[in-house]
Amino acid sequence: MIAAKRRSASCLRFHVSEDEHGVPALDRHFDEDVLNAEAAGDGWYALLTSLPAEEADPGRIPVHCKGQGAVERRYHDFKGPLAIAPVFVQHNRRVAALIQVICLALLVFCLIERQVKRVWAPSRP
Repeated sequence: MIAAKRRSASCLRFHVSEDEHGVPALDRHFDEDVLNAEAAGDGWYALLTSLPAEEADPGRIPVHCKGQGAVERRYHDFKGPLAIAPVFVQHNRRVAALIQVICLALLVFCLIERQVKRVWAPSRP
């Protein structure tokens, strides 16, 4: 059902009725109370962190979690500038070795990027 796929089934209400000739009719509408309850929770989400309880104040957790963008950028680098043509390997050892070589290349790429940023940082206004 489309409503289940779109996760809107909890908001929809159905009613089957018949007209005076016995022809079935389907009435459907959105339950406003359910929609309002769902809207009240929009924009709220849980953040899990490995920070110790004494360091996990409400102002620090979002900053800590926002650092995930750097990790995501590295995955983008992994798939972008370091992209290579498909390689078909026949043994798990070779797959592991290939991944290790790619990760080392990514590490070198990140270190070069960091050095360039350090050199250019003083010249920026």
